Amino acid sequence: MPDSHAMSLVDALIQGLTAPVSEAQRAAYASPPYPTPPTLVAPRASVLGELEARLPADGDGPMTVTRVLGPVQPYRLQVRSLRRPGPFRFADAACALLAVGAVTDDGAETLRPHLPPSCGIGRQQVLNRLAADDITGASAAADRIEGGTGWKGHRDIAAALADRGDAAGFFAGWKRCAPAKDRHGLADLKRRLVEGVARASGWEAALALTADKRLGPAFAMHAFTAFGADVDGLRRVLAGVGALPELDQLTLLAEAVRQAAGKDPASDHPYLPELVDRIIAVDPATDRAIVRTRDWLLFSLWPAMGEQATLERARKAIRTPQYKRELHRLPRDVTASLRHRPAS
Repeated sequence: MPDSHAMSLVDALIQGLTAPVSEAQRAAYASPPYPTPPTLVAPRASVLGELEARLPADGDGPMTVTRVLGPVQPYRLQVRSLRRPGPFRFADAACALLAVGAVTDDGAETLRPHLPPSCGIGRQQVLNRLAADDITGASAAADRIEGGTGWKGHRDIAAALADRGDAAGFFAGWKRCAPAKDRHGLADLKRRLVEGVARASGWEAALALTADKRLGPAFAMHAFTAFGADVDGLRRVLAGVGALPELDQLTLLAEAVRQAAGKDPASDHPYLPELVDRIIAVDPATDRAIVRTRDWLLFSLWPAMGEQATLERARKAIRTPQYKRELHRLPRDVTASLRHRPAS
């Protein structure tokens, strides 16, 4: 059974969710200066105080979700959002407090009849099970989510399995993830799976995984992201594999060079001039999307540029005006100018 403190917190949440608020008070609450309706003053203070008391001394706290179809974010960011002026979202607060254990599962069940259908408390129970490494419990919690949205909970499970490189577990729950829905979100899960397998088992295993028809060759480039700043190692492997389109190879190499260059480099990375040549050599007349990708790759290398001649060569080759306008000074020169800017 919940202790008396938990019960008092649940009572405060219920009061905030059910207290009578007139239409005039609700309208005033929605606009500056956001006067809190009198019936919500006490529960808001109690709940917000508990949220703030649960902030960790270090880090951002557990992952939190407040809407059944919403994004997952750290607890600290959720508390920051709830602190903002405007109507206080008691249902969101309930999810956040469940994430940190201030509200128990029993308390969540007590709250459930008072929560709106959009509330993500069921998904938060999934996240809590995942944090405890209880995949079976997480799956059961996802199955209990009502309104035909349990697939979002199963995608939370798939994300955790993807990040640890567990391809067998990921595909075991594939149908529960409703692959026909939210294709963009599903593509992100596929990317995370390939990258997770690369971290856990190496690029060969990750590349082999993309032969599965549920993934496909479009995700092959993500098998090589674990190289990080190892430019030479990545070059050797890409040259040996020979299976990636040129733009995919250039995207990977550009990221590796950026990581290897560090902040405000004094000179170009040894491979940067050749990489710039390869990007410039991409035929910009073939397709508008290719032009945008080519120009973006050149622009994205700016943090790795240590020599003005390289910057000017990239700028001259770029056709997209918004990128061309930005490329004038080297990163270290921009940093120096900001450092010496007079205080306002």
